[in-house]
Amino acid sequence: MPCSIFRVYSAYTAQLSSKRKGMEAEGKTWNYRDIPAQFITMHNKNSNVLLIWSGDWPTYSSNSDKYYVILAGEGFDSTNEAWNWCKANNYGPNDCMPVDLQ
Repeated sequence: MPCSIFRVYSAYTAQLSSKRKGMEAEGKTWNYRDIPAQFITMHNKNSNVLLIWSGDWPTYSSNSDKYYVILAGEGFDSTNEAWNWCKANNYGPNDCMPVDLQ
């Protein structure tokens, strides 16, 4: 079933990545080509993943740094369900975490 941004916004989802230009992570300095390439790779594995800009969402508004965020695109009723999804999809706690976009 295709993902609905409304379902993700009204429930918990899982954050898979957050990157910004110049950020050092995973053994490299990220640039504007790397970020969409990571999204495309993840999207090829799971067509529900979403790419958002953190500045557009209340969850991230208190953070002065803005990031491109990759979300699982699945909606969950609790953080435990999101954590279980992370584990079931072989993401570790440093790579996947529950997030509430509201």
